[in-house]
Amino acid sequence: MKKITILLVAFLINLTMNAQEYTKSLEGIEWVKIESKAPIIVKTHSKKDLMIKGGSALQFPEKAKGLKLVGEGGSDNTNVGFYVFKEGNNLIVRNLLKSDNGNAILYLPASQKIKVKSEGLNDMEIEGFSNEIEASSEITGNITLKNITGPITVNSSTGDIEVIFNKVNQSSPISISTATGTVDVTLPENTPAELSLESTMGEIYTNFNLSIPDKKGLKAISAQNIKGSINNGGVKIQLNSATGNIYLRKK
Repeated sequence: MKKITILLVAFLINLTMNAQEYTKSLEGIEWVKIESKAPIIVKTHSKKDLMIKGGSALQFPEKAKGLKLVGEGGSDNTNVGFYVFKEGNNLIVRNLLKSDNGNAILYLPASQKIKVKSEGLNDMEIEGFSNEIEASSEITGNITLKNITGPITVNSSTGDIEVIFNKVNQSSPISISTATGTVDVTLPENTPAELSLESTMGEIYTNFNLSIPDKKGLKAISAQNIKGSINNGGVKIQLNSATGNIYLRKK
């Protein structure tokens, strides 16, 4: 039993030593713009800086010792495979590795405005933010946003999109679209909104009671394009999928 305990402690110490971190002040930064060809995980923390935490699996080749990782538009200045630099009042965070970076996670304040762009064949996960989010997948990948308030703009060329709102910011329109994939959105039950739901080849499902406007006593009903309001109307929310289903749920 003692031997097992010693081995476990040694493993945990080794795991901690291998986990690498990078921090950068966000003083004067309006937007953090993240670009990656690897899977992206972005979460929140209580500090007022960017922290990139490299996972324990992050290892550079033995032959790379003494050398610096370089990629499109920059070289690693973080020791965790990222190139980070200021551009005006924006902070650019560019992932130089095409692998999963040992499950690297980016941490930012919940109130930070972020723009996240996936340029590879990977998924994206964003959680906990209370300010503006722009997220896009240019090739293939699923996008998941959890416990957010918006406003948000989300686009994927090929992949499913799932968004779960804590509450919905009423200040700016919300747009969520994918060319190939499903759109699955969860809103608090009391959210006031004007909805535009469109699926060219898929179906539309919801458990909200939609108030659909009529014209001269006739209601416009379409299985592909539905416009209506919930809770007497509010922020404009547009959900679009060219080939997949749309799911709009109460929280």
